[in-house]
Amino acid sequence: MQKESKINPNFNTLSTTINLLASELGNVIKDQAGKKFFKIVEEIRLNSKKYRQTNNNRYLDSSFSTLENLKPNEIFIIAKAFTIFFYLSNIAEQVFREHTLDNSKISIFRKTNKNLSFIPVFTAHPTESSRQSTLKKIYKIAEIIENNNSSDMSEVNSLITQLWYTREVRSTKPNPIDEVKSLIYYLDILYKDVYQKIVDDEEIKNKAKNFELKFGSWVGADKDGNPYVTTKITKQALKIYSNQILNIYKEKIIEFSDEFSISTDFVESPKMLTKKIDKYKKILPKDYKHYKRVNYDEPFRIFLSLVFHRLDNFQKNNKGYLYYSEFLNDILLFQESVLEIFGKKIQNNKLDNFIELVKKFEFHGVSLDIRQNASVINAKSGKEYFDFVALIKDIPKLQKIYGDSVFNSIILSMTKSENDVLNLFKICKNYISEKNIPSITPLIEEIDDLQSADLILKELLLDNQYISFIKKFQNSNQEIMLGYSDSNKDGGIISSQWNVYNAQIGLFKEGKKKNINVTFFHGRGGTISRGGGPTYNSISAQPKGTISNQIRYTEQGEVISDKYSTSYLGFENIKLGLVAFINESDTKLRATIPNQKFLQELSDISLNKYKSLFSKPELIDYFENGTPVKLLSILNIGSRPTKRKTNIKTIQNYRAIPWVFGWAQTRNTLTGWFGAGTALDSMIKKYGINQVRNIYKNSDFMQNLISNIEMTLAKSDLKIAKLYVERLLNKDMLEIYNVINKESKLALASIKKIKNNDELLDDNQILKNTLKVRNAYLDPLSIIQITLMKKMTLRELDPIEKKSLLLSINGLAAGLRNTG
Repeated sequence: MQKESKINPNFNTLSTTINLLASELGNVIKDQAGKKFFKIVEEIRLNSKKYRQTNNNRYLDSSFSTLENLKPNEIFIIAKAFTIFFYLSNIAEQVFREHTLDNSKISIFRKTNKNLSFIPVFTAHPTESSRQSTLKKIYKIAEIIENNNSSDMSEVNSLITQLWYTREVRSTKPNPIDEVKSLIYYLDILYKDVYQKIVDDEEIKNKAKNFELKFGSWVGADKDGNPYVTTKITKQALKIYSNQILNIYKEKIIEFSDEFSISTDFVESPKMLTKKIDKYKKILPKDYKHYKRVNYDEPFRIFLSLVFHRLDNFQKNNKGYLYYSEFLNDILLFQESVLEIFGKKIQNNKLDNFIELVKKFEFHGVSLDIRQNASVINAKSGKEYFDFVALIKDIPKLQKIYGDSVFNSIILSMTKSENDVLNLFKICKNYISEKNIPSITPLIEEIDDLQSADLILKELLLDNQYISFIKKFQNSNQEIMLGYSDSNKDGGIISSQWNVYNAQIGLFKEGKKKNINVTFFHGRGGTISRGGGPTYNSISAQPKGTISNQIRYTEQGEVISDKYSTSYLGFENIKLGLVAFINESDTKLRATIPNQKFLQELSDISLNKYKSLFSKPELIDYFENGTPVKLLSILNIGSRPTKRKTNIKTIQNYRAIPWVFGWAQTRNTLTGWFGAGTALDSMIKKYGINQVRNIYKNSDFMQNLISNIEMTLAKSDLKIAKLYVERLLNKDMLEIYNVINKESKLALASIKKIKNNDELLDDNQILKNTLKVRNAYLDPLSIIQITLMKKMTLRELDPIEKKSLLLSINGLAAGLRNTG
């Protein structure tokens, strides 16, 4: 039974808020599970805290002993308690992070008249482990914290109690349409609360008059490695996206109908309006009869009401609009009619803004990217190939229905040569007119391919038919997508980020030779190792002069809920990215990269060290048996398979997301730093610490790189990681652990030397303290996970313990603020 919480809450600081939420969670545990379990949770938490204070393993051993003596349902309660704590602390941090922009010195420092296009693209990569039913309760708690006007904690207690009885782990794997529906929640915030606020922002309007903000999506159209995303699914997804934006249009139509109550007692109805009403009364006779009776002298309202019903019947019956262009023409006709009556004496900004909104989002809302792998395209056979061709054939029809921008690009994964791109171009030309072909965007994502990216583009632009297509139908723009995830898995963080950086310069220069404007689409993942991290820093650290008139970047998985769960967070994240984009869009391309030789050498050493680990034959067993990566498919957090081919046991066969996921869960996080220790240590020994520090201070790239490596190192805990090895693997696997641990110590020492700090994150005390607090709650979840993985290995895991194991994965994902 839920008890009343009489504490008078004051959510003024982050630490106070987390303490209040943790205290209320304790009350819920006592009320719903009993004081016995509250005491066990506290005992395990205090042991973890003492371990952190003393570094004495006996406290961890005590927790292991406690857990081993608990019944399956009791372990589940403990896992539940620590998981919910992270949900609560995360949402508190999000609320207090909302006003970063207000409290920072970040601003637009240059004016530009260029036409700029800024497009975040949302993807459904399986990295959001929390269910929507859980997230919605958490967002309600966020509103309470933000408003900070509660007289007691009863509402918070009620929501935490609901969380206590909510199943965290999905019962079935989501299909692609489920993923579309999940994204709709965040898009609603962007359309209704963020878009117009960005468009009206005075700083942006004053410094960059000709900018546009659009939204893209892969959800429902990303075919690469996902056999469930068929042409039929893409069409279903389009209907859902369309229904969402049309509902927003209908809300606006109702507002305008209330506003334009213009009577023919005072003005004559414009002829073009009357003519269109006469046409629509034949299509919608019942509706016309009703509105003619109610609004007999108000032609503007009658017209808008009929437009509303035509929107409402879109794709339902022949009373609705068939095509986007019909609706746009009606809204423009309405605008002309208003001008005919009032002239330009009355400025109607609301109507002007609405028309701009309609032109931007047409009948589709987000613009979809179709993605497929080059190997599928080149095979020209098989189920996936023919399904891809079926969608290509339908592009002109879908453009006519939903608007020309319904598809932004066709993304070609694993592009390795110009022939891959030309094969795709020829397939498109075989079935549709060149004017209907969206941007053909090669995705270059492995180290060798990044290193030869400029040569790929050079050969591509030698093809007369292709360059004619680019100039005539793509406005002399060639988009290139850069893959951070697979390049990291292929070569480690330094080699990945350096080769992405270097490739941009080579590609941009190659485009200029042919008078082609090269724009970049950054395939950033949620984690640092997959190109994640603060958007502002990431854009600011791109090579000077390579950011031209457009930038697109992916927002993936848990990053979407972290950045867009409230209207202010959405506004702040979009604006931070826009500020960096505008500031960097007018910079000049440098003839040479400062310290290029040094950075290339750093990359080469790091790559060799990374390859030395990656090529170890025993690493696959270490990874599969010493991390919970095999459980990712059971977690049901995405529709896309974790492996490229199910029956092949190699590291190469794992996709980048589960690769990052496994290492993160075991507190290694090595994908964000392995290879950096050897590389940085070697450069310090060769060039001296003073020169390395000087390069660091004067290089945006180096600063961003070191900052990202430092953050992932701070999240790693090799002592906890060792427990996975000792308790789950054979003793000979300690050899791999020792290699990883040695590299970690080298990276740690090198970064402290370069930054001249005593500890990691000395210059970011808030994050440093947050991670310290989190560790006391992360350790118990790691212990639960290890205990249950051991039982799973011995085939002693019962169904409730399996739920607890999956729950520990969710809890660690929440605690580490990422899964993959």
